[in-house]
Amino acid sequence: MDVYAALMVGLVLMGAKFLDWTCSSQLSRPIVCVPVLGLLLGHPQEGLTLAAEMELIFIGNVSLGGVMPSDITMGAIFGSAFAMILGQNVSVAVTLAVPLSALGTLLYSCMKIVVTMIVPRFEILLTEHKVGSYKRLWFAQAIVFVLCYFVLGFVCTLAGQPVVQAFVDALPTWLQKSLTVASTMLPALGLALLLKQLYTPTEFPYFFVGFGAIAFFSYNNVTAAALDGKAVNLTSAPTPILTLVELALFGGALAALVIFNEFRKINEKKAAHAISASSDESEDFFND
Repeated sequence: MDVYAALMVGLVLMGAKFLDWTCSSQLSRPIVCVPVLGLLLGHPQEGLTLAAEMELIFIGNVSLGGVMPSDITMGAIFGSAFAMILGQNVSVAVTLAVPLSALGTLLYSCMKIVVTMIVPRFEILLTEHKVGSYKRLWFAQAIVFVLCYFVLGFVCTLAGQPVVQAFVDALPTWLQKSLTVASTMLPALGLALLLKQLYTPTEFPYFFVGFGAIAFFSYNNVTAAALDGKAVNLTSAPTPILTLVELALFGGALAALVIFNEFRKINEKKAAHAISASSDESEDFFND
């Protein structure tokens, strides 16, 4: 059992939950916390790959009203950590991340019940104007909250390594292949959930523009040649004309154009509304 790895998982989980709970930042997303975890565990490349995969899976995961979403932070960190520590592939990470994220939601609800129980104590301190005691109690419950996640990450990683290894070894070959297929489908599901919320008839064509740029902006590059009697056999591989970074730059420029156009429409509506209101006031003045 790797104590150092368990310690790093606990620290990353605690840090991500602290940022999420105190300032509701996006720094607890898998695309941010999983690369940090991979760097601390000595697997930076695997961390980047798993971060992209986890972010795509949970990209459409949002909290709407009283519905609690899956705890994507805990699921992504635990799934990625076990995959990197045990030397497993992306499919194993996804297999662990999805159910653990649902379990994390249940755990978070239980912790919030405990935190809510001390709300009357906060109210009493405010009524009695004991500001110092109020601040000490607030910092105490905040520290206990994040320390619980550190202990959870440390203990579960330390004790769960042999359990997860035995679970992965017990999986039959056909199930492992099925999980590999599912791991490639879940990112598409995450994007579909996101597009369902963001879909508008005017912006949706940009999705097909991006898909077409990735799919069609490539050419076959000859990588090797070999003589076969009097014939020459060529080996080629598809090579992208534009890299993802270059396409992301063009996508960002298009997004900026769309945003500026929306701002212009909003300003025009405000100006038209102001002119209409001024005209109505003038008519009321002369009617009086």
